[in-house]
Amino acid sequence: MTFLKLLGLVVVLNIVRYLAAAPLEMLLVFDPLFGAMEESPSYFNTDFTTLDWVTSYFYNFMMWFSITLMFHVAQGGLAGGYLARSLKIYGIAWLFFASLSAVYMNHYSHPKDFYLLNVLDAAIVFSIVAVANGLLYPRVLADHRGD
Repeated sequence: MTFLKLLGLVVVLNIVRYLAAAPLEMLLVFDPLFGAMEESPSYFNTDFTTLDWVTSYFYNFMMWFSITLMFHVAQGGLAGGYLARSLKIYGIAWLFFASLSAVYMNHYSHPKDFYLLNVLDAAIVFSIVAVANGLLYPRVLADHRGD
């Protein structure tokens, strides 16, 4: 039952990711990010097929699932309330994401602005999803609080 609750939570977190984060992303990041992609068409696929969209949403779901699973496993050993714990775990996950992006940035020859913008975009999205997780987790998995 816990696994199903975690899956349900991640579905909601994905909805929050797209509904709550997208307006901020549109305002701050999307134009320069998509511009960087369009400037390097040999590197980036900007004409998504249905399969590309399905694959992209699945990869995103799995990323949020893995971070939420890490939170579920580790949160009981962290100090602070659920919001603070969530920000800690999602912050570490963002640091890993940013570091991995930097590793890839170092290996490709196209302009580096894409990676920097992607890391900024991730900071926005990870923060919003972390807050949502911190608020929703105790309501969805109340019997697994770790307090």
